[in-house]
Amino acid sequence: MIFKITSSSCQLILFLSFFYGITGLTPCLDDQKALLLELKNNLTFDPSLSTKLVGWNQSVQCCDWDGVTCDKAGHVTQIVLSRESIRGLIPSHWEGFTSLDYLNMGYNSLTGSIPKSLLTLPSLEYLDLSYNKLSGHVIDVSSYPSRLRNLDLSNNGFEGQIPSCIFKLASLSTLTLSSNKFSGRVELDKFAKLTDLYSLDLSYNNLEVIVSPNFSLLSKVNSIMLASCKLNKIPDLKNQIKMLMLDLSDNQLSGEIPNWIWELGNGYLRFLNMSHNKFTSLQKPYTFPFLLDVLDLNSNQLEGDIPVPPRRVYILDYSNNNFKYSIPVNFGNVLKSTLFFSIANNKLVGGIPESIRNATSMRDLNLSGNALTGPIPLIGHFKDLQSLDLSVNKLSGSIPEELTNLTMLSFLNVSYNHLSGRIQRFDQPFTELSFEGNEGLCGPPLKKSCGHVTTMYKRLKLN
Repeated sequence: MIFKITSSSCQLILFLSFFYGITGLTPCLDDQKALLLELKNNLTFDPSLSTKLVGWNQSVQCCDWDGVTCDKAGHVTQIVLSRESIRGLIPSHWEGFTSLDYLNMGYNSLTGSIPKSLLTLPSLEYLDLSYNKLSGHVIDVSSYPSRLRNLDLSNNGFEGQIPSCIFKLASLSTLTLSSNKFSGRVELDKFAKLTDLYSLDLSYNNLEVIVSPNFSLLSKVNSIMLASCKLNKIPDLKNQIKMLMLDLSDNQLSGEIPNWIWELGNGYLRFLNMSHNKFTSLQKPYTFPFLLDVLDLNSNQLEGDIPVPPRRVYILDYSNNNFKYSIPVNFGNVLKSTLFFSIANNKLVGGIPESIRNATSMRDLNLSGNALTGPIPLIGHFKDLQSLDLSVNKLSGSIPEELTNLTMLSFLNVSYNHLSGRIQRFDQPFTELSFEGNEGLCGPPLKKSCGHVTTMYKRLKLN
């Protein structure tokens, strides 16, 4: 058969090249559209809450549907159906999506197990099924070739031991299995087999993570999350020159926090959570990483001087320890960028330093449950402050009028101190629980009138 190319057909070819090439629009292959429509029909979701599936229909090119990405040939390469109110089982037939490399169905209400046809897709590199209601055992698919690089099964109900096939996924770089019901013992050394691994999260399962004396992970790792893993010793991570995030909270660790931990990532550590252990001190000498964003040491048995954090720390939690000295005079000067600071439930004495006025980025400040004395600091210029808890101390004087300037404040607790005088009129509807336990305070929302308190104090003075 001979085709005759006319000027009009050339124009059509040029137009199509422009339409599909320069504009980036991709033609939709019929078989791919059929597969996507079949997928939609096999999913149960609420159309009133859907922003993607509800728009999948025949009248629109499937590669232009929200949540769908195609390659230049029109094969589906990415499907994003997170937060689509999907419930029920994951459909069992995925074989036709031979070019699919990215699938995100997180934050739905999916139930049941993961079908084998999904886990064995030849091109799949990214799979996110987090925050669903999936359960049962993860099937062994080690006999199938896999290009999987990122696997997130967190916040589901998977159970049993971590499947051995995980350790055979040679391309795996991110593994997130936190907040499930995985159980049994697992040796941390096994993950060294994953030579491209840079992020590991096993937190909040029923696992017992074993650390051998000769433990060593590859230096590519930049994030290790092992909260609530029954650890009784800190893994030797000294060679982790790229480490940025470490979570060893809620374990059975004790003694000193070793000073080498601050040198992780060549001193570029950004996140450290050692809370809910039995640490008693920080090994000296130590120097905090200057880029540390989050430092959580709460609920230990730490004593001695209050550690002065780096100046850029955003989240700082020293609560529920045994610190018993006064807050350093210049402590507020290093909190200029801090959003959250708590040193509640310690044994602190002395006054709240004036330098706290410089912590102007603060959104949540909690100094409760100590033995702090003196006046409430003048922090009415903290425009972003949302929560202030100074309760159960020995603070005295009146409630500063400038606290009423805190327009963002939604939680206030100054109860059980030695405060006196009339309660300032706040725009927010704070209840008497915010002020109770201060014999000298009067006025709404307390039932005690200020006239009664004035008379009482005059009588005390005369006697």
